[in-house]
Formats: sequence, structure tokens, C-alpha cells
Amino acid sequence: MLDLALRDDALRANFPALHQQVHGKPLVYLDSAASSLKPQCVVDCLAHYYAHEHSNVHRGVHYLSQRATDRYEAARKSVARFIGAESEKNIVFTRGTTEAINLVASTYGRKYIQPGDEILTTVMEHHSNLVPWQLLAKERDAQLRVLDVSLAGTISVDSFVRHMTSRTRLIALGHVSNSLGTLNPVEDIVAEAHKRDIIVLLDGAQGLPHLPLNMQALDCDFYCASSHKAYGPTGVGFLYGKEDILEDLPPWHGGGDMIEEVHRTSSTWAEVPHKFEAGTPNIAGVIGMAAAIDYLEGIGMDVLRKKEEALIDYTQAELQTVPSLTIVGTASQKVGAVSFLLEGHHPYDVGHALDQAGIAVRTGHHCTMPLMKYFGISGTVRASLGAYNTKEDIDILVARLNEIVAGHSRKTLASTTADHVDSPSSTEESIEARKAALLEDLELFEDVDDRREYVIELGENLKAIDNSLKTEANRIHGCLAMVWLHSTVRNGRIYFEADSDALITRGMIALLVRLMDGQAPQTILQTDLFALVNDIGLPSLITARRKNGLNRMIERIQKEAFLAKAL
Repeated sequence: MLDLALRDDALRANFPALHQQVHGKPLVYLDSAASSLKPQCVVDCLAHYYAHEHSNVHRGVHYLSQRATDRYEAARKSVARFIGAESEKNIVFTRGTTEAINLVASTYGRKYIQPGDEILTTVMEHHSNLVPWQLLAKERDAQLRVLDVSLAGTISVDSFVRHMTSRTRLIALGHVSNSLGTLNPVEDIVAEAHKRDIIVLLDGAQGLPHLPLNMQALDCDFYCASSHKAYGPTGVGFLYGKEDILEDLPPWHGGGDMIEEVHRTSSTWAEVPHKFEAGTPNIAGVIGMAAAIDYLEGIGMDVLRKKEEALIDYTQAELQTVPSLTIVGTASQKVGAVSFLLEGHHPYDVGHALDQAGIAVRTGHHCTMPLMKYFGISGTVRASLGAYNTKEDIDILVARLNEIVAGHSRKTLASTTADHVDSPSSTEESIEARKAALLEDLELFEDVDDRREYVIELGENLKAIDNSLKTEANRIHGCLAMVWLHSTVRNGRIYFEADSDALITRGMIALLVRLMDGQAPQTILQTDLFALVNDIGLPSLITARRKNGLNRMIERIQKEAFLAKAL
């Protein structure tokens, strides 16, 4: 092991992405559960492959092809060694965890799941370990049983055992919760399942980057993971499967490299694992994944795990000093992530305020919508750790959270815009006149961040609607946050009341209301609202996912205008 790697400053120096500033602040990256940063050795490996080693694998007799094939298959051996697999034949390369789970659902599931059979999973699963089983259960007329978790975000082995029946064929379970960081008791569940001849698939997306793994000791039947969460390239991962099970399964995709012989009306298949790898693979990604594994092995997974355990404990202790902060998920054993809520602040707004200080976290439902609904919340703020994180990162996070609580979550806009923000538009103004006024306001700011803050201030100044109007009928679906819109018609004009539980979203709906309020319905219908918001530049101030919500808001305003015109 490299003693030098134990020093935080030396380890952080390996990650070039950390050597930059965001909004004038040093980057504090706390979003590794979504995707980890890459060490320089992985970046160099990818560049060297494309510059000097690229050729297709398994197909050529020339030097470069054989060299690429050797590197590709050596990577398979590296993965097998890293996770303690029996041999490299257990490793099927995929595009990542999601594809690996879908491969099992489409091969094992279609072969063995029959009408009336049961698939057992939990409410805590990532959508990638839930939706494929929903599709399979519907296709096979099987039953998907989704077990609850405790309010602490933990799984009971006894509860799992009680729900295992003679019809249970497969258990799909996350090794580690991506949203809460809970380390699940997978060893005990695997052992109990195998007593009953039940197959177990583990979603290892969050296990691979953090835990020393040994498939032979764990004894699960399938283990699925992604490279990009473990310091490797995106778009590549693997499925571990017991060899006898893989031998028994049919291919998933048909095409080159997965065949032995092809005849006019039939084919025979290549040996495992190539039977499941149709087409030209992500050769560079696979080789880059092996480089990331070499990097992790050079440090030592036991060393990284011990370092992270101490940092998780420190993170939770420090977060609990922030007034009005609640940690969501209080399992005694956690890996990689801590989720929390700040009372009176929507997670998206907290994430935005943290970003302004150069702190990258993830906000929202984290692809675990059923879990969030079970807890009765729309989402959380998630701080997730990587090998490069330090106590200083957590100190910066906590200091910024305290600023948010104290009311210093963002910059104050130039006073020259105050009159425009506070004063409502006259109903006599045309939409074009209001657009011109908004553009005049926005031109006062050279910086896109200041323009975004201006939109947020519009939201702050939007009058809240009465709770009686926050109904399902008035809700705009398809937005990341909760958004409500209510309209009334008076003297041939349409008036809007709107609200949201997130400031940036509130700002977007406030801007639309400012443009449309008091207009004739026909005027709204004759205006290209999508072009209008583009002219203002609103889409450039929000994320791609929020653009979908903005589109839903525009469509709802058009619908309200259409209904008003008919009155």
C-alpha cells in the first residue's frame, strides 16, 4: 500500500477536477454517490488508449487488435480479483448497474419467473432496481412485493424472512442505499434466501466504491455495479453472476461477438461471459475501469473504508450542530452518504445556495421516489463522500448551512432593480411591454448567477396563495418541486395565482405570472410562450431537468387561457 496516499493533501492532488474554483470558491465536491471524480491515472489511461492502443477486440490478428484484446480481457481479470469472484468468467461487462439489472430481469426473469411467482424488494431501492422488476412482474403476471423499511431507514432481516414464501423466486436488494447511505444486512438476507432456494441480486452501485468485496464469501447470485461511481469512466460497469447460472441463461442481445456460429435460421452462442456481450464494447471504458481498480488497490479498500467511517461520523456530528437541520436516515452503519433537511428551506434552494459557495451536493428524490413518499417528503439534500473528501470539506459545508439558516443564503440584488421586482405590472401593459421591462432588468446583470438570483427574488416577492388553493386540481405535474396555479376570469381578462415550495421554481412561475397576469385569454393563446421565455433567457438560468418543469408551467397557462376563452 502507498503510505503517501493516506495523506489527504497527497490523495487530493491525484484528482485534477478539485484544482478549480466554482463561483470564485474552491470546489468542495460532495456528490460522489451520483458520480465520483476521476484520478489523473484514469484520465491518462483513456487518453493513452485512444492515442496508441485503439482497435476493435476479439476480431483481428493484427498487433493493435490483439493488444487491445489483451488489455480488455486483463481488465476482466482485474474486476474479478477486486470483487473476489471465482474467475473472470463471472464478469459480464455492461454499460453500468442499470443495464446489468435489466440483463438479469430479461434473461433469468423471463426464463424462470412464472405467473403467480413473487419478486421481493424494498421501498428503499433505486429506480434502476425497481422499475425493471415492475416491468417483469407485469409481463409475467407475477407479484412484486415491496417491503417497507424502518423510520431510521433500515431493513429488518426478520421481516424479510417472514415475507419469503414458497412462491418467492428472486430478491432484488441494494447493498447500500444511495439516498440514505444505509449499509444493508445483505449477508444475512442472502443466507436466509439460499436456505429456501431463492436467487438474490444485489445492486452494488454504492457498494463497489466504498466496501472491500468478496463475492465468494457474500455468496449472492448476481452483483451489479458501475465504474463511474468508483473513480472510473462513465458508461461502463459489470454484472457478476455465478458461472452455473450464467451458463444456464439465454443471451440477451444478439449480434457480433456473442456468437459461435451463425446459420441462415439459427445460431450457437459463445461461451460465458461473451455470450452476453453483443457488439463492439466500451473498450476504453473497460480499460479505464481497470485503471481505477488499480488505483483503489494501491491505496487499499480497507484503508479507505476506515477513513470514510471516521468522516461519516464527523459529518453527522457536525450537521447536528446546525439549527433546524434533520438527518434523514439514522442507521448505525452508513456508507458514503448523509441525507438531511433544513426546516423552512426546500432542498433545491439549499442546493442552490451551497452551489454559490462552490459546494456540490445532490438535491431531490435521488431516484428513490417511493422512499421519499414513504417518509412523506419530496426529497432531501444529500452530501456524499469520496476518497478525496476531508474534515475541512465538511467544515465548509456546515459553515455555509449556518449562513443559510441565519438568512445569508445568497447575494442581495442591486437596489436599482427593487422597484421593478416589487411593483406589479399594469394590466394595460402588453406582453411585449412586460417582456421589454424584464429584459431591461436582466441587462443590469452581466453575470448569469446574478440573473438567476433576480429570478429567485421574483419568487420571494410572489404573493403566497391560500392553502385552500393548493389542491391536486391546481397542481402542475412534471415539475421537480410542488407548483400550484389557479386562474380566475374577470371582465374578459384572466388572472393567475401561483405558488411553489422551492424558491427557484417560485421565481419561474412568478416570472410567467408577471408576463401573463391580467391579459386577455386570446392574447395568451396567440403568443408563442416558449419563444417568449427563450427571448428572456430563462432556460439558460435553470438546469435541464427544471426546463421540463418550465415547459409544464407554460402548457398549464395555455390550457387555463384556452378554458377561459371558452367562457
